Amino acid sequence: MQVYDKNFAYTLLRIFWVNPIIKLSLRRLTVRGKENLPKDGAIIIGSNHTSALLDPLVILRAMNRATVFMTRADIFRRPLLQKVFTFLKMLPIFRIRDGYAAVKQNEEIIAKCVKVLKHRYPLALFPEATHRPKHSLLGLSKGIFHIALEANKKFGHECPVYIVPMGLEYGRYFRYRSGVVATYGEPINVTEFVKKHEGEVTPARLLAMLREELSARMSKLIAYVPDTEDYDAQWELTKLCTAQCHPLSPAERLTLNQATIKHLVEKKGTDTPEATAALYADAVAFKKERRLHKIHPSSTSHKHPLIASIGNTVALLCALPYYLFCALVTLPAWLTSHFIVGKLKDKAFCNTARLGVNLALWPLLIIIWSIVALCTLPLVPALLAILLLIPAVAFFYDYNAFALHTLSDWKWTMAKHLHPRLKEILRRCK
Repeated sequence: MQVYDKNFAYTLLRIFWVNPIIKLSLRRLTVRGKENLPKDGAIIIGSNHTSALLDPLVILRAMNRATVFMTRADIFRRPLLQKVFTFLKMLPIFRIRDGYAAVKQNEEIIAKCVKVLKHRYPLALFPEATHRPKHSLLGLSKGIFHIALEANKKFGHECPVYIVPMGLEYGRYFRYRSGVVATYGEPINVTEFVKKHEGEVTPARLLAMLREELSARMSKLIAYVPDTEDYDAQWELTKLCTAQCHPLSPAERLTLNQATIKHLVEKKGTDTPEATAALYADAVAFKKERRLHKIHPSSTSHKHPLIASIGNTVALLCALPYYLFCALVTLPAWLTSHFIVGKLKDKAFCNTARLGVNLALWPLLIIIWSIVALCTLPLVPALLAILLLIPAVAFFYDYNAFALHTLSDWKWTMAKHLHPRLKEILRRCK
């Protein structure tokens, strides 16, 4: 079986497995720029990579069609796993860390990728070659460009080859059921790009130009903060400024973050180095104090923090009975998740672990609790209990997040000494 073969079982799995996973794992998925997906050629998706397994699932849901993914080669070592991953339409790619001998096998992999594209299957890659929960980009690896150029060489005269940049922007990297904005950017027509520069530059320079172009387009799709010594200060200022605008959705927050970052970069170019250094130093100091008190930036937006804290507390108390019910029925799942997450060294895998545990245990728990309800309660209360079971996992995590947010609001209310410091920082950011 080839990854580009049509497979009814895969289609069923994608529709009835991936979609529920996304709903279970994310509060909201916003897809933007679908009009940028070309309809007349072969498509290669190049996305940033910040959240381990969730990223490919988000892309697959956003594409809403069979898509072939490239992933690290070491997970293909066992024959059985190789068959499973092929069924899931995944291809291995070797990295420098796998050794130069292994990297040579990529020539065969690239040939398979070209066949995938020739069969008009989208091919998705993470050109940073590793995941990193940060609002910047690593240098892009050459693999995606080798594939695009080879595909163009083989059949570019028949149909154009495109690289479509994609940006994934999560509301919170390490919080389960955060929101995410998936944005398709303006595609790079590799066929036209090659024609335009053919004979003018060397193949190596052509690849470098494609890399520069893709990196530039990807950076426009996320809240991109240059990965310099000023990163922490600029991102702290961005979060504080955006919070004051009360964004209503992840997409609005992304737009505001992008505008704030652009303003800060421009401001750095016009202010004196001394003024910029002083502002950034104060921002980093404020971040340390804020995190010491466990205050989230969104809590700083309330004009009347005491009223907001009281209102949120009342809401929590009203929902507490159902929360306790959800905590009880999901106890095996969230305890297992908590244990596994505590053992992980790489936090980027935390939500992947929670996803895996909930996916494995929650359907089983629903069946068990449904049987218990039907055996111990009259029919109507039993059916009501079963209906209340279905959103229990999502409500449990959402309630926890809201409770932490409310606790942050109370701490901000009490941290009176930080209020004037924030006002002064915001004033200097204008």
